Amino acid sequence: MSIFDKMKQGAAEAARAAQQTMETARLKSQVALRQRDISRLKKEIGDAVFAAYMKDDMTASHDAAHRLCQQIVSAQGQIDQLEQRIRALKALKACASCGREADHEARYCPDCGASFPEEGVLPALQLEGQVHVLCGRCKAENPLDAKRCTRCGSELASWQ
Repeated sequence: MSIFDKMKQGAAEAARAAQQTMETARLKSQVALRQRDISRLKKEIGDAVFAAYMKDDMTASHDAAHRLCQQIVSAQGQIDQLEQRIRALKALKACASCGREADHEARYCPDCGASFPEEGVLPALQLEGQVHVLCGRCKAENPLDAKRCTRCGSELASWQ
């Protein structure tokens, strides 16, 4: 491979990484907006309840609070979808037990050891120069801070 081909390949990889970073930032911005909406809705619930309290009629706030709570649930669902898209962009998945994110190929959580369900996630751009810990049992590469192997679930040796 010529030097020019290597440069073109490196430029294409850098462009893909930049595009992934921009899309992730856009999605995180949408998450922040939804979280701000949730904070505003919670304040509105409090205002409605307090106004009803001051009128000595707490039942008056029920309909408003119910409507606002439904909006909060909807916004939280949107946040969950956005976070799933972010994980898909980064080729990560979240542990159902502890919430820790792991590589898309992981079969076990690197923190608590819970097994991941089998699902098809496309791998993201893998950059060179990343440091990994090799499992002594199955030789799989694991994140540097993993406590357990993401492929076989074995406990990884600690350097501390």
